[in-house]
Amino acid sequence: MAQAVKYKKPRRLNSVSIVLALITALGIYLGYQYLPLFLQKQEAYRVLEETGSAFSGRRPYYVKDAKARENLRRRMEADMLRVGINDPDLETWIELDDHEMAFGAIYSIFIEWPFQALPKQEFVYEVEHVVNF
Repeated sequence: MAQAVKYKKPRRLNSVSIVLALITALGIYLGYQYLPLFLQKQEAYRVLEETGSAFSGRRPYYVKDAKARENLRRRMEADMLRVGINDPDLETWIELDDHEMAFGAIYSIFIEWPFQALPKQEFVYEVEHVVNF
């Protein structure tokens, strides 16, 4: 004959709920640290795409005039600074080949952890957008 088993009601705070809360807090903090890096890289690529559009709109002018290309590169660098990439060593370039134009940037971002739990981390990003013509 089957006997009824009585279980003790679990406490509201137990080891499993504490571990789950800590894992959730760690995940939220890691998202807080690393999500802005991803979003900033997307913004940098958007700036390169917009510069590529500006180039495509006046392609013969930019292909012939090196000074105009340099002004376009400076404007692209200023737009990078405007979207929040404030690396003093930011490098931008515009390369012209036979049938394509490459717009690019390389920059680094540093992440600091609270209480110096980990040493300062540097992330170097290189983004490039190519326009074929």
